[in-house]
Amino acid sequence: MWRFAGSRPSSPASNCGNNNAGAITETVKIGTNTATTDSFNKIIHGVGGRAAMAVDGPFYAYIHYIADDATWRIVIIFASRAVADEWWRAVSTTSIDILKDNIKRVTPQFYTHNANQWNFYNFFGDYRLKEISDKFRGKMFLVLENDRVGRGITIIPTQPIVDRASGDWFATVRSKANAGHHWYYDEALECIVVSDSQRTSFKIFAPDMHDGAIMIGVDDIILVAQHHGFVTPTVNESRAPILGITVVQAHAFKFKFRDLEEGNFVRGQDDLPSPLCYMPQGGADPGWELAL
Repeated sequence: MWRFAGSRPSSPASNCGNNNAGAITETVKIGTNTATTDSFNKIIHGVGGRAAMAVDGPFYAYIHYIADDATWRIVIIFASRAVADEWWRAVSTTSIDILKDNIKRVTPQFYTHNANQWNFYNFFGDYRLKEISDKFRGKMFLVLENDRVGRGITIIPTQPIVDRASGDWFATVRSKANAGHHWYYDEALECIVVSDSQRTSFKIFAPDMHDGAIMIGVDDIILVAQHHGFVTPTVNESRAPILGITVVQAHAFKFKFRDLEEGNFVRGQDDLPSPLCYMPQGGADPGWELAL
């Protein structure tokens, strides 16, 4: 059985809930200044590093001139899906006049732009966009497609993904290493466990963003377990913090969206069901993904 350094052998029941005296000695103090990933780092000591993570390949999208279907058709090649989402956040929330409301997101792989207002093909060349474009140099590039009279056009691969929209319900949070391992709220143990036979749906929202906003790594997020409540970790001096539930939204912990992909939610033991622990300084898990 794999255990955290310094922890004592224990069963799932002894790691979760309040059924065992002394199992949880302190609950995270909730408040706008404390209930965040950054502040939680100050509570957890002696754990560092992270597991190796699977690296996403390039992500492709079309963007075409909204006024016709013949000209200024472009393929964007992003280093990853995460870069694509970060780019969309940047261009959709900018206050730069020539870019404001210019680009529209139809799907994660299809956008439109208005070349009469400003031509997206100049994204890296227009000095007025330097504060945005410089952040994406080396992370994306553009390919200008033939006009319609040229007939040929690049066929980009369809990349099935789950849109990471704030406020959506997701059927499961599952392991990137094993799609059969899911998050499940165990009522008997009173905590979230990793299970290979049961799953719980979760709502994820970024409280600082509007509903439907595409979430990116730096966003604070709140997790809601369907029919149960808001996810919050509990702190114990001898064990890693376990993910429990509170029914009060004001007590909900603010994680970072990147905590999922970076593997900061970690199984407490090899055997399933296993308590799910929160290791904001880096755990030993290849990460988690949202699925429908």
